[in-house]
Amino acid sequence: MEKLLQKLNRNIGSAMNNEVNKVTRDTMKEQIQETVYDVYSPTLYERQKDNGGLIDDDNIKTTLIDNMTLIVENIRSDDGVNVTEVVETGEGYKFDFPYNGVPRPFTAATKEQLEDTGAHKYALYRGLKRQGIDVQVK
Repeated sequence: MEKLLQKLNRNIGSAMNNEVNKVTRDTMKEQIQETVYDVYSPTLYERQKDNGGLIDDDNIKTTLIDNMTLIVENIRSDDGVNVTEVVETGEGYKFDFPYNGVPRPFTAATKEQLEDTGAHKYALYRGLKRQGIDVQVK
């Protein structure tokens, strides 16, 4: 029984690190697009988007801390400024523009969308199926 549980935990970890990871990253990117980028078009600067910006894969860090817990965080920074925190809170901009002081909480929106759709749960299901685990959804 112990060996079976160890194997199942490895399978869950693999699904979390692959399918769930991809779904949560993609959901965060969608929410950044909707919550941050779509609300206005900048005139003072050009957005970096997927080339060093908030939706760049290099700025979305995922950490599997155990087989059941995947941490997803945006780590975008610029010259020592935590850009993610500035955008999320609306505080700390170095210039004045219409969204100065206006929070755009894309992390909370990501969490809410995942909770509403269950996409992360379905990704776990797909990941276990990929590994030959017969999973039944209740």
